[in-house]
Amino acid sequence: MTENKKKFFLATLIVAVSNLLSRILGLLRSTILAAIYGATENNGIADCYNASFVLPDIIYNLTVFGIISIVLVPFFSGILSKQEDSLNNNEELDKNCCAMLNFFFAAVAAISILAWFFAPVIVKNFLVKGFAGDSYKIETTIRLTRIMLLQPLFVTLAGILGSYMNARERYTSYSIAMLFYNVGIIAGILLLNKKLGIDAAAWGTVLGSFLWFAIQLIGAIYAGFRYNFNFPKFDKEFFDLIFLAVPRVIALGGEQFVKFFITGYASFLCAGALTIYSYAENFSMVPYGMIAVSLSTTAFPIFSKNFALGEYDKMLESLFDKLKILLFLTLPICSLMVILRFEMIDILLGYKSFTLQDTKLTCSTFLAYMLGIPFYSTTIIVAKYFYAQKKTFMPMFISLLMCATTIFSSYLLIKILPENMKISGLAFGRTAGYLIQMILLLVMVFCVKNVQYTIFPKMQIFEIIRIIIMNCIFALVVFFIHSEILTFITENISLHNKLQYFISGCITGFTAILLYFLLGIIFKLPYFNVITAKFRKK
Repeated sequence: MTENKKKFFLATLIVAVSNLLSRILGLLRSTILAAIYGATENNGIADCYNASFVLPDIIYNLTVFGIISIVLVPFFSGILSKQEDSLNNNEELDKNCCAMLNFFFAAVAAISILAWFFAPVIVKNFLVKGFAGDSYKIETTIRLTRIMLLQPLFVTLAGILGSYMNARERYTSYSIAMLFYNVGIIAGILLLNKKLGIDAAAWGTVLGSFLWFAIQLIGAIYAGFRYNFNFPKFDKEFFDLIFLAVPRVIALGGEQFVKFFITGYASFLCAGALTIYSYAENFSMVPYGMIAVSLSTTAFPIFSKNFALGEYDKMLESLFDKLKILLFLTLPICSLMVILRFEMIDILLGYKSFTLQDTKLTCSTFLAYMLGIPFYSTTIIVAKYFYAQKKTFMPMFISLLMCATTIFSSYLLIKILPENMKISGLAFGRTAGYLIQMILLLVMVFCVKNVQYTIFPKMQIFEIIRIIIMNCIFALVVFFIHSEILTFITENISLHNKLQYFISGCITGFTAILLYFLLGIIFKLPYFNVITAKFRKK
């Protein structure tokens, strides 16, 4: 393994482990929320909390995240590479980072204040029209939304400092900070619930966002960051940066519109519909956040470097290499989570206020959403491939088409599906949108006119096909094995249901790992060849 590959692997591992721990804490957060507030129980009060995320997320995504996600890392990296004098480089980097911190904090603060005043109009007339007639839920959603408007302020600062650390290729504090977001939410619920009720979850979210920022700041200061009060020069370079991010912001705007649409439609469905959809979405995002986000975070600088050096063939090979790793890791996890969905959701959520009916509805919605995760995971890496080439308009148009597909599909499915499947219809709409987005992005990889490839990655594409075929076989065999194991345990071992589910899940999971390893050897995947070669050597 070359030094660069070792560095990439180590960086990806750090981010992946932190993402995994963050997702575990996220699951614990969901368990606590479900046990205390339920879904369809308590008049669907948890829906108010989930709806309160929408407006703050719109503010953050449309004002900051589009720029942070594709502009700031290359911008900061460019500053570091301009001069040979690293001391001057760091001073220039700190100056520009502080300018971005001050400018975007002021912008987000101003927009958040406006949103605070207009929250009642937006929430009542647009966001949750389905709550009409239930003044308590509407007032609660307005109050929680106003509390949550503090969140974008801290997340903005954390995001910019995260870009600063990524440009310096330091991922430790960036990764650790992810964990404290959920820690803050959990602490807020457990410490404040008796006094504040559902408001405790909102204040916990604000606390989590503050801890996210604080850890990033500590890491940056440790790395040598020095704050100074200044604002960016509103010159051509600044507006070029903003212009480069405009397509990304528009694409994120479409995504936020989809979330707004889903929240609005869920408010017209049964009590708890929005909460059930949110749990299904959060659980489905575990492999996406753990693998796809980690891979894309560390692959983006590699794509950017290849493009800057004109190494287009190497960049293309790197893309398909990352896609192989992605599918190799994501597909078996998705398959196993789908097969064990009832056990997983019942063990994690099925307590106190979260009823058996809630569990069944969450399972069906989770299945519909999970089918789209491999597609969505692929899109984030391919999109970063285009961003590295400073091509943001193409992903924007494709993303908007995905949003339109999602909205149309969800609306159609809600109309035609029976009552107990309508929440799943929202998730199926998401899956349809992710599929269209993935297909179009992959097609456009070979249609970029000013990037000339002299090779076609046939072998890598064949390996990807092998991985897909192998995982289809894997899913079918594990499904059969799990059915037999669960039947045997329930018929022969007298234990509490959750304990039976836990035992069957553990046995199925262990068997699945052995099966995947065996199939990898049979299909002669290079990853397993390396492992077996080292095992023989030992």
